[in-house]
Amino acid sequence: MKNGGGGNSDFIVDVDHIEIGLRDNSKKTESYSDVGVQTTHLVPYRLRFWPRTDCDFKISHSDASCMLKCHCCMKLVSQWILSQVGLTIIVITWALLGAYAFFKTEGPRELKQSETLAKIQKDLSHSLATELHQTEDHLETWPKIIHKYFEKHETLFLEAVGAGFGEGGGGNIWTYPGCILFSVSLLTTLGFGAPVPRTPLGRGTAVFFALVGIPLHFLLVLNVGNLTAVKMQRLAFRATPTDVPAVLPRPRWLKIFPFICILIFYLIGVVCFGFVRGRDALHSFMFPLDFTASGGVANVAGVVRICYAIYLEVAVTLAAFALSLIQASAGKGIVDIGLKWELLTNT
Repeated sequence: MKNGGGGNSDFIVDVDHIEIGLRDNSKKTESYSDVGVQTTHLVPYRLRFWPRTDCDFKISHSDASCMLKCHCCMKLVSQWILSQVGLTIIVITWALLGAYAFFKTEGPRELKQSETLAKIQKDLSHSLATELHQTEDHLETWPKIIHKYFEKHETLFLEAVGAGFGEGGGGNIWTYPGCILFSVSLLTTLGFGAPVPRTPLGRGTAVFFALVGIPLHFLLVLNVGNLTAVKMQRLAFRATPTDVPAVLPRPRWLKIFPFICILIFYLIGVVCFGFVRGRDALHSFMFPLDFTASGGVANVAGVVRICYAIYLEVAVTLAAFALSLIQASAGKGIVDIGLKWELLTNT
């Protein structure tokens, strides 16, 4: 493509090589190796952040039909629901309702199980003391009686553990803060070490909660990630004197920015959920293990569980932002590797 000025220099855009420069006898052509095949200078489509609050047509009280009014109302409702703000409200509400459902289905079972096991232990201790008191031959009979009661206690305790008792380290998992953490773990699909509902109603609730919540959550996170990536690209190209930023090389800081954000966010978690809670260095760097069922999440304070649930949600959103930004600012080296190994296609 050439300009029509008729001067000594022509502006060239070589689409095949993504080459930009001034053809002049005294100036050297500059080439940029960044690949624009998989990217575009157009802003990708995404859900609106704020919904629109009006219809495309005006409705007067005289000639507006009922069908037209219903159509307008449905359009407004869908615009509110399928906006990033609306989806955020829906996902938060769904998580809180799911946590309340888990609290009502699993909480009573956990409390009843703890009370039952405590009563069984008390009865065993009382029976053992009574039988030992009634036995005269202490040296020969007492060891056998004690061993028998130990075996009975071990059997009952293993049955209780198999039913979920002590799953979180001896405390209560299914408190409302614990249920909020479980709901967020389901929505983010980060179920590593999460407790398992034991009642049939609780398991059915978990399935229904996941079927509705996971797609909504993915839709929200992907759109928030795309929005943040677009804002970062606009910030990077704010000082770029061109109307076609897709053919210019991405700034180097834009390519490494997602990894820096992830590292900083992880270190924030190490400090907040590790060192602040008085954990040593090794356990601080492995702080996610403290919020698993086998890691003793039941002994963690409720406020800390809620804070960790928020941390998980932000981590997933940050990961979506990083993937969107990496995809938008992929350099020539990444694309060459993908083409060489036949991982990419544009057909």
